[in-house]
Amino acid sequence: MNCAHCPPTIERAIRAVKGVQTASVNLATQTAMVDYDPAQAKVAEILRAIRSVGYAAGTATTRIPIKNMHCTSCATRVELALKMTPGVIAARASLAPNVVDIEYQPERADFQELRRSIESSGYRVAEPKVKPTDETLDPAEAANEQEYRGLMRRFWLAAVISLPVMALSYPDLIPGLREWMPMGSDTRRIVWALLGVLSLPVLLWSGSQFFVGMWDALKHRAANMHTLISIGITAAFLYSVVAVAWPGIFPNMALAEVFWDVTDVVVALVVLGLALEIKAKGRTSQAIKKLIGLQAKTARVMRDGKEIDLPVEEVLVSDTVIVRPGEKVPVDGKVSAGSSAIDESMITGESMPVEKQAGDEVIGGTLNKTGSFRFTATKVGKDTALASIIRMVKDAQGSKAPIQRVVDTVSGYFVP
Repeated sequence: MNCAHCPPTIERAIRAVKGVQTASVNLATQTAMVDYDPAQAKVAEILRAIRSVGYAAGTATTRIPIKNMHCTSCATRVELALKMTPGVIAARASLAPNVVDIEYQPERADFQELRRSIESSGYRVAEPKVKPTDETLDPAEAANEQEYRGLMRRFWLAAVISLPVMALSYPDLIPGLREWMPMGSDTRRIVWALLGVLSLPVLLWSGSQFFVGMWDALKHRAANMHTLISIGITAAFLYSVVAVAWPGIFPNMALAEVFWDVTDVVVALVVLGLALEIKAKGRTSQAIKKLIGLQAKTARVMRDGKEIDLPVEEVLVSDTVIVRPGEKVPVDGKVSAGSSAIDESMITGESMPVEKQAGDEVIGGTLNKTGSFRFTATKVGKDTALASIIRMVKDAQGSKAPIQRVVDTVSGYFVP
């Protein structure tokens, strides 16, 4: 797309596809935003429509939030499943934001196929059921917040129950309980049986996600962290049931102990660890949210001799942009008229405003302090300095060092 006549041509071609509701092509960012009904239109059909009018559409990228991905073996398994999907060029799963970035050919693979590949590896696409309270909260963050709250509820139930269970499981260590619950007595067996009933909600509710994760892995003939935890807590629980119900099968029935507390404490600690992990992941995105908040939302541009306010996404290279005192510079450019002092601390760290005159360069996202000026846009959309910083931070957040890939490969042989 090289001129103002290109976007309308592409928009008409896209709108002609059955199921497409709206289409908006941005010349500055070389992208098209399409609102369509997936039941009637497919991405491949939209791409063919674009190509039919003489324009090229490259590969697409998408970021999908993943549920219950907690270790490096999880991320590796998701990546392998996606890379085996026809049309997928690259896949990179990251534990920090709990997402997978996918580069694919839309004419060969669509979202549903990507979803099926993820689910075939034993994991699920996170779909938040709560509406984000912050306009900057994306679906991945909303899903993480929802999962964090659910995990904390499970943790508190397990923690509250584990305290009395631990105390009454070892009466010989607590003065006063030894006489009330002597070894081998019916009183001890009855109390231990009640502790088992008390621990049942911890196993079946607080620890339910481990069994779900284990079952998902077993369906695909795989094992993961949930498999290890499920086997451990189930073994401790079932042994305790046998020790209380049929103590005679043990060589010395008086020494048969119960391990309800093992089930409760393991579930509580692991669930707490998962919750804290999700909270830490959420904090890693705060820097990106703050950077995005620095971007201007609108720009005052000269078009046909008139000043008009436009969304910053519609500013074109070579547009004349007007900035008044107290406003943010919307895009990168070079001052053509006027002068002012601009606060560039968000980019350079310089605390004092920098004087700008005709011929000086200005950076999008910086704050105009004193005078009014006009400048010619030189970089817009994803090419601005601030957009580049945001993009690099996101890439760094999801990237892996070469040594980490080696560690992931080696650990995959030892940890399921």
